[in-house]
Amino acid sequence: MNNAEKQDYRVLVVECPDYDVKKIRAIIDQGMDTLGFKPRGQVAIKPNVVFAYKPEVFSPAAYTNLDVIEGAVRSVSDRPEVSRIAVTETSAVGNPTRFSFHWAGYKERIRKLRPEVKKPLSLVAMDEDRRQPVFIGGKVHHRVRLSRNFAQADTRIYMPKLKCHCVSNMTGAVKLNIGIVNFDDRSIRHDFLLNEKIADLLTVGWPDFVIMDAITVGVGNEAIPIPRSLGLILMGRNALAVDLVASRLLGMQGESEVPYLAVAIGRGFRPARLEDVTLLGDASGVSDLDRYAERIKPYDDEFYQWQDIQKEFKRLNSPLRLFFGPYSDAGEDCCETGCIMGLKMFLAFLESYAGAEAFARARPAVFIIGKVKELVDAKGGPVFIIGSCSRAEVKNPGKVTRIEKCFVTASDLFLLIGHQTGIKSPFFDPRFLMSYVPNLLAGTVKKVFNLRYAQDFGDFIKQQLFRKI
Repeated sequence: MNNAEKQDYRVLVVECPDYDVKKIRAIIDQGMDTLGFKPRGQVAIKPNVVFAYKPEVFSPAAYTNLDVIEGAVRSVSDRPEVSRIAVTETSAVGNPTRFSFHWAGYKERIRKLRPEVKKPLSLVAMDEDRRQPVFIGGKVHHRVRLSRNFAQADTRIYMPKLKCHCVSNMTGAVKLNIGIVNFDDRSIRHDFLLNEKIADLLTVGWPDFVIMDAITVGVGNEAIPIPRSLGLILMGRNALAVDLVASRLLGMQGESEVPYLAVAIGRGFRPARLEDVTLLGDASGVSDLDRYAERIKPYDDEFYQWQDIQKEFKRLNSPLRLFFGPYSDAGEDCCETGCIMGLKMFLAFLESYAGAEAFARARPAVFIIGKVKELVDAKGGPVFIIGSCSRAEVKNPGKVTRIEKCFVTASDLFLLIGHQTGIKSPFFDPRFLMSYVPNLLAGTVKKVFNLRYAQDFGDFIKQQLFRKI
């Protein structure tokens, strides 16, 4: 995208009360024409599929709806300058993307679409694709390795799901860039520098067009969101402009309440304010956005569920306790975007799977994140010291589990904590493993045969081994 296109601060807001492929396809056609967007060549469509499993257990509001994806694919495939289309994504760390594709229905929907659309269509798990190094020169990353299907695309269309987020307040088009890197690069500085990392990735992950699924939005925790009906589709050619509008729809003042937007704006990305955005379609001013925002109120405890662990333990009348301290002896700042995020997601998954009652019946246990200065009385219960920076003086501990990583993911906690809290974990449910393990093995086999592992080994030798020697 050239600089003139980046300066297009128009955002088209269109009412769409329900998921209907024909209606959505017509809206996307209208949006592309209104905003003068013409996809060409190889098109990468990047949705949000952070996690998916049985929809009756884990909310489908976590990922971009299939009908919105199909509407976009059908619209793009009819554009004469498009040669091929790839729907491509990386799921949350430790979660094979093909597993989420299966449970979100992407695999089956893309299979059905292939013979019906005019251009070659593929579904690509970025974590299985061979990678191409790209220089950034950012504050966190000097280079990243991107999926070849994404890196070599002529056109990139982002299709975020509008949701609340447990540490970033909102997830939208800009934060969707966390999913363009694989688990190894994704884990780098996913801590107190997370927002700087997101701004770095924006330099190589600037979308040519954004189609935001805001028909049903997710409130609470982004991995296990609670659905609320907003009935809108947002489109634009500038990711910040779309996110500023989206933040207002969630009742937030974008640049002051969404930290990654503040960092991006501080680096010179524009627009800097909602007032600089030109609204089109069914919204002509900020008052219209505020009127739409009424649809997803109230801003109650459910709206912020699993964004404050202490508050949730109290809600659930649970004997579990969290001690949260600063990450450095040099100050009092706590890392709000690293291990605490993994713990929030882990606990939200447990409640969705085992139920609220399981927290009240849980075994008394202590979670420690950061440098806790007070004396912690574990009262004989298990102690989980989470993160490489975490330290505390503990008396009367039961079993102590120390997880020396930065950052610690929800997947790490499922593996290393398991059932120790007395709450059943979905990860050790045989039904879950019967789906998870085959998908994990299938992805591993693919990476062996497409030489992805060989490529990663070569990169390790060139970039790290010589330095270590």
